[in-house]
Amino acid sequence: MRQTPNLLVLCALLSACSSSGDWRADAIAAAEGKMRGLVNDPAATFTHVQLTGDSSTGQTCGDITAKTGIFTKEARFIVFIDNTAGPFVEPGLGQSMSQADFDWAWKNDCVNEGYKG
Repeated sequence: MRQTPNLLVLCALLSACSSSGDWRADAIAAAEGKMRGLVNDPAATFTHVQLTGDSSTGQTCGDITAKTGIFTKEARFIVFIDNTAGPFVEPGLGQSMSQADFDWAWKNDCVNEGYKG
């Protein structure tokens, strides 16, 4: 019966170690993972990444560089923390959204929320 408290302590320690404790860094890492999956390039790289909004309704915005066939392309992306929409990436990296629709989302969900690229 003494092992139960030890198991609880071990579980609590593992849980504490699984997160960096910085919700912003965790949200950005999760967004980058989602984008790598969306563009099907595990080696995709990111620049100008910023988190706008808060921990429940914010979004991660930035630039992604990924391989598409034999080409390497750069595009802007938006990933919503609450998963209510998206993730979105500019046309050219496999997204069917129009450029005008993406530009509207970028302005409203990134720039108007404080993104400074």
